[in-house]
Amino acid sequence: MKLNRQKILAFFKKSKDKATVILNDKSKATDTIQEALGKAVTNKGDLEGVWSKLLLLFAVSKDYVNGSYTEIPKGSIVAIIGGLIYFLSPVDVVPDFIPVLGLIDDVFVLNLVYKQVVKDLEKYKIWKDKQGNIISIDGAST
Repeated sequence: MKLNRQKILAFFKKSKDKATVILNDKSKATDTIQEALGKAVTNKGDLEGVWSKLLLLFAVSKDYVNGSYTEIPKGSIVAIIGGLIYFLSPVDVVPDFIPVLGLIDDVFVLNLVYKQVVKDLEKYKIWKDKQGNIISIDGAST
């Protein structure tokens, strides 16, 4: 199956626009992250290739929204939350109800987001290590 990159990127841009609005409401942002995490855990087997990246995206999102880590540029956190919103949408470019193929565009977008913010994530990991915390399955610190 050939992905329509332009269509995916257009849909992702809409997701980033939604992320900008959601980030202004801590409760909505937290709910969005938790909902995306639930979907990720449910589909962990299909997300094996991006699982560690996804955990990092969840962790930095959660730490940003709860105010414990704010050193990430606004554009990066908007891209991350936008990626999670895209991931959450059941009827994006490739609808999630299509067996096996439904998450292909989601994985594409999550990898794209990861590549866009990888330097910011490296700084986050250094900060997280200094805190003595590790990133766990629920995106929380332990």
